[in-house]
Amino acid sequence: MRIPASLPVAVLALVFWAQPARSQEQGGLGLDLSSETSSSESPPQEQPAPGMGLDLREGEESAVSLTPRFILLGLETPERAGSQQAAAWLRELAKGAMSSGMVEFAATPKQARERLEAGYEAALSCAQASCMTEPAEQLDADLLTTARLSLEDAGWTLRAWTYDRDRGVVHEDVVSGRNPKDEAFQKEAATKLGHRMMALARPRALLKVSVNVPTAVVKVGERILGVGSVEARLAPGTVQLEVSADEYASFTKTVVLKPGAREEVQVRMEIFGPAPEGPEDGVARASSKRRGGSNTPIYKRPAFYTALVGLAVAGAGAVMSMSAKDVEKRATDTNGDGIIDVTRQEMLDAKSKANLAAGLLIGGGAVAAGSVTWLLVIPSRSESAAPVGTVSAGGASTAVHVVVGGSF
Repeated sequence: MRIPASLPVAVLALVFWAQPARSQEQGGLGLDLSSETSSSESPPQEQPAPGMGLDLREGEESAVSLTPRFILLGLETPERAGSQQAAAWLRELAKGAMSSGMVEFAATPKQARERLEAGYEAALSCAQASCMTEPAEQLDADLLTTARLSLEDAGWTLRAWTYDRDRGVVHEDVVSGRNPKDEAFQKEAATKLGHRMMALARPRALLKVSVNVPTAVVKVGERILGVGSVEARLAPGTVQLEVSADEYASFTKTVVLKPGAREEVQVRMEIFGPAPEGPEDGVARASSKRRGGSNTPIYKRPAFYTALVGLAVAGAGAVMSMSAKDVEKRATDTNGDGIIDVTRQEMLDAKSKANLAAGLLIGGGAVAAGSVTWLLVIPSRSESAAPVGTVSAGGASTAVHVVVGGSF
């Protein structure tokens, strides 16, 4: 049986075509590193990285991942020989970090560069916590690594700086080798970075705060988590939760967050001020008034003394009025001799006394009536917190009726 010559050729072509495709799939970590580049500033084509710690697998409810987020920001390579190997080094370092099983890959170098924009170059060359804090916050990276491959006195040296956002410190790892192409040199650096991830990575804790006020500001320490009901990935440990809003009493609570755990806090905020008065309070106030009215003794209140003054003035007016009426009675010709028994001066004095008596009666009566009203009405209104129509309001209206009747 003869086999066509084209069949073996087709089989061989299929084998050689499938092998690069399989290697490309296993390149992993969102980086297409199948070819080398001349500079770390021109990274190879990249595939989208896992998105923002959310598990979006089909058929399952999306959940917030509590695995620490890791970003390899990039690799500085001042020498040309090093830049030619930049792609291979980035691939090995990323694989080393992920091999720890303690972190998740949050973004590729290209994605980090696009998000940091003008601040990327400064962040890439940074080796201090002071200049790595802001990029880590902007990228939401729990562990942020930058690296530099260059010639030093000891030969080719790779320095990797990893920023721990939880503790705010930078850790340095150093590996030296003879040649940047040396695979053993690359793997040693990748292994060191993997060990660093295992030492620093801590599972996040999820804090969910539910609050009944949509405008409430939720804070943990000095960090604002959001407004209203929120949930956030936080470093494990003891935190001080504070919820505040205008016109509401602030809520504070100490919360212990455990690695990999989910903590939920229900917050019900209350408006400032005393609680509304209930029916029992109104009845109690009315009973107190029937037993003795105001708590302040009547002789210690100024209105008591002004009422006495008003009554004295009115009494003086009454006496003067009686004296004037006596003169009026005598202003007649009782004996029939055609001469009135009082003099003209006495008549004029009597008229003056009558006018003054009227003024004293009116003024004294007004002062006395006002003082009595102050004694009876004003305390009732100040003590009663119930609306019009309750028992206490009825007591006040009775007092007004008594005062008006007495003034006549």
